[in-house]
Amino acid sequence: MATVKKLNETTYEVTVTKTDNEVKNMKEHVLSHFKNAKVSGFRPGHVPNDVLEKKFKKEINEEILNHIISEEYTKAVSENNLKPIANIKLEKYEVENDKIEVVFTIPVLPEIKLGEYKGIEVEKEKLEVNDEKINEEMERLRANAAKLKEVEDNAEAQLNDVTNINFEGFMDGQPFDGGKAEGFDLTLGSKSFIDTFEDQIVGHKKGDEFDVNVTFPENYGAENLAGKPALFKVKVNSIKRKEEAELNDDLAKELGYDSIEDMRNKTKENIIKREENRIENDFRNKIIEKVTNAVDLKVPEELTEKEIQYKINEFSQQLQMQGISLNQYFEMTGQSMEKMKETMKEGAEKSVKTQLVLDKIANVEKITVTDEDVDKEIERMAEIYRVEKNVILEDVKKSGNYARFIDNTKYQIVSKKTVDFLVNEAK
Repeated sequence: MATVKKLNETTYEVTVTKTDNEVKNMKEHVLSHFKNAKVSGFRPGHVPNDVLEKKFKKEINEEILNHIISEEYTKAVSENNLKPIANIKLEKYEVENDKIEVVFTIPVLPEIKLGEYKGIEVEKEKLEVNDEKINEEMERLRANAAKLKEVEDNAEAQLNDVTNINFEGFMDGQPFDGGKAEGFDLTLGSKSFIDTFEDQIVGHKKGDEFDVNVTFPENYGAENLAGKPALFKVKVNSIKRKEEAELNDDLAKELGYDSIEDMRNKTKENIIKREENRIENDFRNKIIEKVTNAVDLKVPEELTEKEIQYKINEFSQQLQMQGISLNQYFEMTGQSMEKMKETMKEGAEKSVKTQLVLDKIANVEKITVTDEDVDKEIERMAEIYRVEKNVILEDVKKSGNYARFIDNTKYQIVSKKTVDFLVNEAK
């Protein structure tokens, strides 16, 4: 016998009870899988059931449990029209001679009751590009054109210089994990490192080897380092300083323009395009936010956790491209996995809720994707990455992720079409 009970909007509980003949038949079925097991003192196929039960008790109970969950999970989902979002959680499993009781919970997608999503009124910002904005952009381009130039060997490091250093940290005379690096570029004054680490490099020259004394913050992520003094042995490999550029025809030509006038005209065009995109994206985000806020929805913790983990993996990959591991990042910044997850939680919940609402609208409005839509989207990707469309498809096929890639592409297209629908309906 099995009963299904709704505990809350995101959780269903399944209770399964097997008794008498049901238990007997199930045990006999499972024991048949162990008939040919090798047991000392018995020929294979002639081991008594009571001996098998005693020797393989754990394995037999696990197989019984898997069989019950597999059967009752499928029934519960089908008969109650559930939409599971994560693995089940086993709450209870008891096996007696003539009775088996199993209780497990199923995390499910909550029912989503949409608010108003058609005819949403949102104010759209007006495009405004004046001389002040153009001048600011020209100045930014000039500042970015500054070149890092290595200073003379006898020159002392100053704030805002980029120093390439080797360092190794010690606590009570012993090195600690994550406290060593070679060839590390550090901008002095960036506050990337703890305490006065960067300040103590100021005044040193290329080739200098010296000690830096610091104290880790009390709230530092690594408990073994928090609040404790440490000594870093540092060597300066090189010092680079920005060489400012002048805003003239020479700089304009160096940046790919015909003249300073051409640079200014094209800068204005770029600002207009950028502002148009920003205003449009802001408008779309305001509509999405208003539609989402109109829905009272408890976001399942399982989906929030998945979103947080996705963001952490994404950030970790970005760090790896810079030659830094996630653990090294935690050591350098005093951050921790727990703190990172906590800071991401609110944004993750908002992101999940938004996607759930968009999915519901797409379902209600029957927004679909055609093969032509998928082809166009892959062609767009190919243009962005500057490769042939077939190259992308061959790569995902080789990695064995073709079906997943196509599904993800379809999902992204549906989301975009849904937002387009909301924008077209908005006032």
